[in-house]
Amino acid sequence: AVSRMQAAVTPSRPEARARCDTTTPRRRKTWREQEHDLQAAAKAMPRRKSARLSGSDGKTNAQKHNDSDDDSDSDSEDLVAKLMTCDEWCKKQEIEKPGPRMEGRFQGWVNEQVRVTCGIRENAAAAWEAGGGGKFDRNESKGLRKSHGAEAAKMFAKGQLRKNPNAYFYRHVRPGDVQKDGEWEEDEIQRFVEVAKQYGCGDKWGLFASHLSGRVGYQCSAAYRHVIIPRGLLRDDGFRIKASGETVYVGDPGRREAAEKRGELKKGK
Repeated sequence: AVSRMQAAVTPSRPEARARCDTTTPRRRKTWREQEHDLQAAAKAMPRRKSARLSGSDGKTNAQKHNDSDDDSDSDSEDLVAKLMTCDEWCKKQEIEKPGPRMEGRFQGWVNEQVRVTCGIRENAAAAWEAGGGGKFDRNESKGLRKSHGAEAAKMFAKGQLRKNPNAYFYRHVRPGDVQKDGEWEEDEIQRFVEVAKQYGCGDKWGLFASHLSGRVGYQCSAAYRHVIIPRGLLRDDGFRIKASGETVYVGDPGRREAAEKRGELKKGK
């Protein structure tokens, strides 16, 4: 009796297959579920170690073989890319009489005629105190430019004529002058060299620019790097020069190193 009841309840295989075929189709996964599955599969895949972590150079044997053939080419490229001192550069360019050597310091003050006309005090300390004094922050204008833009820094500098003339003339020409743009004329370059010979140059470009008509401090700084030094009109061991003529600033360590080589400074001092 039990077996008859089971036979009546249990469907045959063809009948069961037919019932399965008529059931609701399986739900397709959403794009978010598919993306999750892909991410999980990617995490499960073994990761290839980088060449740096594995200790290898990441190159195949064929690539290494080709590199060995190119050793002579890379050596010549390294030679071309070598940085030269100003003396080495002038020798390479066959400049017979290079200009004087600068120490990276401007030791003057505002052009005297400009100082009197603008009512600027006789030295930096007096000008600062007359302008209200306070703690000096050399990065104040730079920070303002970074946070509020170049125009804000220029407006700030405009109010510094009598208190901090270096900041003023770095972004503004003499009152009444019109700023020049573009390449420097030969008479401007000659005047630049004259001022540098008299007071030095390399910093305080605003004060330096007060001695030149129509130019501001950042223009003088750029001309020094891109025109004056490459032409050998002035030398500065704080710079090195690429074979292309491009200057690279290395600062006081470069000056000390060059002085040691010339025997003007003992090593370690």
